Amino acid sequence: MLGSDSPPEVVAASFALGVAISFTPLLGLHWAIALLIAFALRLNKVDVLLGTLAVNPLTLPAVGAVAIPIGRFFLRARREAVAHLPWHDMFRRSFWTAAGPTMKAIGVQMAVGMFALSLLAGALTYVVLLRLIRHHRAKTAARAAPDVAGEGTEPD
Repeated sequence: MLGSDSPPEVVAASFALGVAISFTPLLGLHWAIALLIAFALRLNKVDVLLGTLAVNPLTLPAVGAVAIPIGRFFLRARREAVAHLPWHDMFRRSFWTAAGPTMKAIGVQMAVGMFALSLLAGALTYVVLLRLIRHHRAKTAARAAPDVAGEGTEPD
């Protein structure tokens, strides 16, 4: 990303788009969606794909734990009683018949929360990354620029 010659806005938008897509509940489709949008918007495909790695199997439980209360807030839903499900019958059809409505409600809450997190994470990533890239490039340019005051004068 930092070695790219693309404008900072394009680099930041590419990575931020990937991050935003990674927070969507469309698990398994992140790369396909990211590439389609990257081609349509003519963004850097590698940066978009790198951004999609933000939410992965290691980070998904934490993201889900944050997304469910957010989804519950937006939906004004009540907290589902997962602890009261008959977990000892989990491998029987009766469990899934009884747990179906609860699991569906939790899934909807998580999906809504993940879409909200997607917008927030994408926007924050863009703003922060744009600032960091601009700062890094200005610092690199300042280091590469010759010392104007020292040139042209020879020691006596």
